[in-house]
Amino acid sequence: MQLVLSWPVRVVVIGLLLFSLFVDGAGYIYRLSTHQSLTGPAQGMPPHFFGECDQAGSGCWQLYIHRGLDLQGGSHLELQLIDIPPGRSKAAVQAIAVSVFSKRLNSLGVSEPLVQPEGSDRVIVELAGISAAKAEEVIGKTAHLDFVKWVKDASVTGGAEPGYKPQKTGLGSEQVNSASSSLDSNGINYQVSLSFNSEGASVFGKLTSDAVNACPSTDCPERHIAIFEDLTDQEIANWAQLAPTLSLDPNVPGGKLLTDPRIIAPITGGQAQITGNFTQQTAADLAVQINSGALPATVKVLQSTDVGASLGQDSVRKSLVAGAVGLFIVVLFMLAYYRLPGLLASLALLVYAGIVLALFKLIPVTLTLAGLAGFILSIGMAVDANVLIFERFKEEMRAGRTVGAAVDAAVRRAWPAIRDSNFATLITCTVLAFAGSGPVKGFAITLGLGVLVSLVSSIVVTHNLLAIVLNFGPRLRSPRVLGVDRAA
Repeated sequence: MQLVLSWPVRVVVIGLLLFSLFVDGAGYIYRLSTHQSLTGPAQGMPPHFFGECDQAGSGCWQLYIHRGLDLQGGSHLELQLIDIPPGRSKAAVQAIAVSVFSKRLNSLGVSEPLVQPEGSDRVIVELAGISAAKAEEVIGKTAHLDFVKWVKDASVTGGAEPGYKPQKTGLGSEQVNSASSSLDSNGINYQVSLSFNSEGASVFGKLTSDAVNACPSTDCPERHIAIFEDLTDQEIANWAQLAPTLSLDPNVPGGKLLTDPRIIAPITGGQAQITGNFTQQTAADLAVQINSGALPATVKVLQSTDVGASLGQDSVRKSLVAGAVGLFIVVLFMLAYYRLPGLLASLALLVYAGIVLALFKLIPVTLTLAGLAGFILSIGMAVDANVLIFERFKEEMRAGRTVGAAVDAAVRRAWPAIRDSNFATLITCTVLAFAGSGPVKGFAITLGLGVLVSLVSSIVVTHNLLAIVLNFGPRLRSPRVLGVDRAA
């Protein structure tokens, strides 16, 4: 009797192999051919399905292992929130700070930053691959936003609106819930979406209505509502001198004007979109700047430390050695006890490892020491599924079944035990991933991905490797080669 592989199964097996080979190898081949580093972002990589990538590699498929703080090094900051406005609790401001810092860091492309509350008015931040000085520059300061309207002033001869100076409206950071960048409804141009709280929605609705009623033409300055960063009353008083030096870039001196959009129609409901000649990056930058100003407190840096990766590298080396030794012993056991099926299971482990690493790069998963431990543990669980199948196979062979029937029956009867044990692990991983943080979350994610792939590896790959090899001839079907003692 021959084992028959259906075409859909063959396509799945071949597709998985090609997927892992492409993802694991394509990035390295390209980096070697263009003389770039084998780790970190690379230039010239293809863009994501949506958007565009710049020369630094932002917005591109990078396909490399993202290392966490303990493996790559980075920075550790302890921040304190001071000058909290009267009437606002420390806990509420702390929760806002955690959200604002997370949004700012995620928008800047920092790989899985750790942002967590500490005490009643402090926030701990850890950034992989970012120096402490850069981290302070990115999150160690806060800005206050003001939405302003333009009023006539003949002494102003330059700047964004000649003949006009800004006037604060009372709408600012406190009324902004969030800002985000996205494609417009046509999927062509980028825009920045603003969300206001109930107070902000009311004030913004009146401002936009007044702006539309102030001027019938859309070209007059009265139809504009600008957003400024840290605009002081003294600067408004000296606007005639300051305006000519003002820049739209907040990173240069005088760069306090973030945007100056024109109001087309009254905007009510607390939702607004800023459109214009945005690129993906400029829209994201503006959203970051607006979110950065949504923190109603001042940030004081209590501690700023550069974290080296020497301990992580030493731990990784020991972990890899331990994993390699353990895997070698497992392979020897599988070969000695299960013989040919053990050899095929070992080959299936290579496929399993390739698929898991490809997923780590594609998602991407930030690999920490805890995550590496989860990956190594999942390898053992993948072997465990094969053991269940092979023991069932030996029982079926001893019962007098043919090789083909024994393989099919073994997979079918072992599946419930494999399914239930792995699903129990997946439930635990899901709880840890949502409820945990830091190393616990990384461990849960890598273990969960490994368990999912091990189901494919043990059921689909191992099963069909047996089918392929055992169809080659009777010598490969002998009980001795298959590790089966019929007399037992």
